[in-house]
Amino acid sequence: KGRVERMHGTHQDRLVKKLRRKGIATHAQANEYLESEYLVEHNRRFARAPAQPQDYHRRAPSAAELDKIFRLESERTIGSDWVVRYDNRYFQLEPESRNYAPASGKVKVCEGRNGSLAIAYRGHAQRWQEIPPPARSTAQLEGGRRIATAPSTPSLAKRKWVPPADHPWRQAGRRTFGGPSLASPSASP
Repeated sequence: KGRVERMHGTHQDRLVKKLRRKGIATHAQANEYLESEYLVEHNRRFARAPAQPQDYHRRAPSAAELDKIFRLESERTIGSDWVVRYDNRYFQLEPESRNYAPASGKVKVCEGRNGSLAIAYRGHAQRWQEIPPPARSTAQLEGGRRIATAPSTPSLAKRKWVPPADHPWRQAGRRTFGGPSLASPSASP
């Protein structure tokens, strides 16, 4: 770091130490020192006239353009009931005349810097409203066995039934068929 500063003659990291040596401790004092002494000397040493007078800088982007640039875009699939799920939230798309998004289509969910959300299908903004999550199916216990009830909405998948530990299917390896048990460790022919 020191070699670069010495080679270029600037006070990149040394400016803080220089301020400390001069007894400058507040922002106001630092700004006053920079304007009255440091920048005058710095500009005298390093300022150069431009090679061409034209200014090729672009204009600063507007706030709307910056919001389009600095946002998170995530692709989601539309459900058969026109519901889009994003960040454990559910959004119901409202059908429109020509630019509606079909079921199983892909949409972009765009989250802005301030937390605002927009849903777009093929570049066209879609109208939507947030809905509560669908009710989950509840499991009932009967005699120690778990039986899943039918889901309340068709979008939730039915769970696979798993037999309990005392079910006859699980006991098949421990049965004896006229001989020693297959599951017992002491069984040897």
